[in-house]
Amino acid sequence: MSALITLRRRALAAAIVAASFSGSHLFADQPITELSVGQLPSDTSVQQVVLQEAVDVAAESVAAEAGIPQPISDATPVAVEAEAVQAAPAPPPAYYQNNPVNAVVTAAPSCNCCTTKCCTKKKKEAATAAMKAAYGGLFYGNNFSYLNDPCYDGPSFLGDSLKGLAGGKLDIGGEARVRYHSENNIRARVPGLRGTGPSGLGLTNNDDEFFLTRVRLFANYRMTDNIRVYGEYLYADSGGEDFGNRPIEENRGEIQNLFIDAKLTDNLTARVGRQELLYGSQRLISPLDWANTRRTFDGARGLYSNGDFSLDGFFVHPVNRNTATESKIDDADENQDFYGVYGSQKGLGIGNVDAYYLGYENQTVDFSYHTIGSRVYGKTDGGMLYETEGGFQFGDNAPGLGSHSANFFTAGLGRQLEIGDWKPTVWMWYDTASGEKDFADVNRGDDGFDHLQPLAHKVLGFMDLFGRRNIQDINMQFITPVMGPKVKLLLWYHYLRLNEATTPYDVVLQPYNTNTAAGDKELGHEIDVLFNINLNPRNNVLLGYSHFAAGDYYDTTAGVPNNDADFFYAQFQTRF
Repeated sequence: MSALITLRRRALAAAIVAASFSGSHLFADQPITELSVGQLPSDTSVQQVVLQEAVDVAAESVAAEAGIPQPISDATPVAVEAEAVQAAPAPPPAYYQNNPVNAVVTAAPSCNCCTTKCCTKKKKEAATAAMKAAYGGLFYGNNFSYLNDPCYDGPSFLGDSLKGLAGGKLDIGGEARVRYHSENNIRARVPGLRGTGPSGLGLTNNDDEFFLTRVRLFANYRMTDNIRVYGEYLYADSGGEDFGNRPIEENRGEIQNLFIDAKLTDNLTARVGRQELLYGSQRLISPLDWANTRRTFDGARGLYSNGDFSLDGFFVHPVNRNTATESKIDDADENQDFYGVYGSQKGLGIGNVDAYYLGYENQTVDFSYHTIGSRVYGKTDGGMLYETEGGFQFGDNAPGLGSHSANFFTAGLGRQLEIGDWKPTVWMWYDTASGEKDFADVNRGDDGFDHLQPLAHKVLGFMDLFGRRNIQDINMQFITPVMGPKVKLLLWYHYLRLNEATTPYDVVLQPYNTNTAAGDKELGHEIDVLFNINLNPRNNVLLGYSHFAAGDYYDTTAGVPNNDADFFYAQFQTRF
C-alpha cells in the first residue's frame, strides 16, 4: 500500500510538470528589454518575495506591500494585503481596484492601435504592466482587467480564455507548483511517525530528500454590483521522504478560501467565510505560502479604503493543519481567537505608515496576548530605501507564568546602486525579539514575544531554523540581475544570536531545548543563495542553496546536535 501511495504521489508530480509545459503559451513573452526589476511576475514563494521587494525601488521599498516578494493586494486597495510582486509601474484602473465586488472583465471596445492614436506608448506599457501584475499571492485579489484593455497587445497565456466568463462575471484559474528538497541535518521528525532522530524543528541530525506538489484552483463570481462569491481549492502532497511529513506539507483536498463579499458603501466591504490574511511585511500575519498547505482562517472581516488610506478589522479562527486530518476538509480551531485592526496610510512625509492592534487568545495553551505596533517604509529623495517595524506585546502568559510583557523591533537600510548599466541592490538589517529570561519557565506560552501568524521563512533565514522569539539577527542582502533581467541572484547573510541565555525557539515557537540552558548565546551563521528565474510572467523557477554554520551555542550546550546544516531546493511554478 505504501508503495502504491508513493507511486501515486510521484505520478501527480510528473503530471503537474507535464501539464505545465503542455500549453502553447508557456514561453510567450515580451522582449527581454521590456522586463524591469519592478515588473517581475508575482510569485508565491517567499524567496521571490524577498528578492523582488528588496530590489524593487519602484515598489516604494523592500517591504512595500510586496514584502520582499510580491505586493499583491485585495481587490480593495488595502495596502496591508500584499503578497505578490504587484510592483507594476502602472496600477490597474481605479474602478477595478475600488470595486472588488462588481469588477468585471467584459468585451473591450475595438481600437486599431496601428491606424489610430488611441493607444499611446504609455498606455501600452501600462497594459503590459497590468498583465505582469495580474496574479497575486492572495488569488482573491487577482486583477485581469488588462484583458479588457484595447491597448494590450502582449502575449496570451494558458487560462486567459477562462477569465470573464458568464457575461464577464466569472474568472476561473489556478496554480501548479512542484518543489524538490534535499535537507541535511534539518529534517524534522514528527512525533509518533517514522524516523529515529530528534523530533521537532531546527538542527535534528536527520537528512532527507523529497518532492512537494501543490495545485490551487479558484473561481471568482461577481453575482451583482454589490455581491461577490470567491472559492479556492487546494491539494498538497509529498513523496519520496524517509521521515514522516510535516502537517504543512500534505493536505489532500482543502477548501482554502470560500467567502462572500458584500459591498456596503463605495468604500466599505464586509466579508464572511474562510479566507486567507496577509498584512504589511508578513512578519506577523501571512498565508505562509512557502508551506505546501498555506494558512487560512474562518471568520469575518471589514475592509475600508479611501484613496491612500485603508483600514481593516477582522475576527477569525485559524484552520487546523495536522497529520490526522490531512486527507479531510479541515475545521477551524475555535479554541484560538485571532482578531485585530490594521490601518495603512501611504504618502506621508515620513513615508508609508502602517499601524495595528492584534489580539491572540489560545485556550489550548491558555494564554492571551495583545500586540500594538507600527511600520514605516519608503524611499528618500536621495535614493535610500528604508523600513522599520516594531511592537509591544502584553497580556497573560500560560498558567503559572504571570503577566506577559514582550517586544520586537526591525530596522533596515538599502540602496540600489548604479555602476554603469549594472544596478544591484544592497540592504542591511537588524532584527530582534525578546525572550523568556527564566529557563525554568520556557514554554509555548512563556514571556517571550509571540510572532502570531507569520511568514518566518521570509526574514530569519530560508532554512527555517528559528522563530521570532528570543532572537537577534544581523543580516545583509545583495540582489542583482545576472544573465539579463529575467534572472535575479539573491545573496543573504545572517548572524544569529539569542537575547537571553535560555533556548532558541522553532518556527512554531516551541522551545528547542528544555533540558539544558544555553551555554552560549551565539547560534551561528546562515548564508542563503537564490536564483529566481522568470521564464515569463506566468512561469517561474527557483534554485536555492543555504548553509548554516553552527555557533558556540551548539558546542557548549549539552544534548543538542552540533553539526552544520545544508538545504538545497528547486521549484517550478505555473499559473493559469
